[in-house]
Amino acid sequence: MKVFDVRGITEGVDAALAVAGDPRHRHMLKNYRRHALLEVSGHWEDILVPAMTVAHPLYRLTERGRTLVCDGMEEVRAFYKEIVESGSNVFGALEEKVAVSDYGIFIEAVFAQIVRGTDAALAGEDVDPDGTYQVSHRFAATWPYRDGLLVGEFIYDDTGSWRVDEVDPSALMSPADAREALAPFLEQSPLSEIEDGLRLFKE
Repeated sequence: MKVFDVRGITEGVDAALAVAGDPRHRHMLKNYRRHALLEVSGHWEDILVPAMTVAHPLYRLTERGRTLVCDGMEEVRAFYKEIVESGSNVFGALEEKVAVSDYGIFIEAVFAQIVRGTDAALAGEDVDPDGTYQVSHRFAATWPYRDGLLVGEFIYDDTGSWRVDEVDPSALMSPADAREALAPFLEQSPLSEIEDGLRLFKE
């Protein structure tokens, strides 16, 4: 069984960048890469700057039959703020296929998170409170873009794919550890590169 490691969260988008030739498509992929790294690093405010995201984003996030809608910047900011302040932002893809078109980014992935046995994500599960577990599931998503900016996230969960597996405690990583581990990756995706890419959409 593959165990989640934050240092692998760019593998899917890096594979897509390796074959994408259209400069606008490459820009969107680079935006997506930086977005993922910022989110897991806890730098959520940098996701919502004018060079990355439209002024009025829309998120529709479906998980286990429940849908959370964040309509507008205020609601999206509150969503990210809650995730980071609760320390639940250390997550990402175990496996990911990423495609891009003029519309935006398309994703099919196995998403995972490592948590303690007492975590709310394990509510109702027969687990040892002293144990460490990987929670994983499949989802598909679209991330539309407009003029090189992220419009929103529409995530559709495969409810029947949820699974819980006990893992070694060494797999658990704190938000601070994740931020440190991803710092070199984030340096490869500077905001200046994203700002330069926006010029492609003004030509």
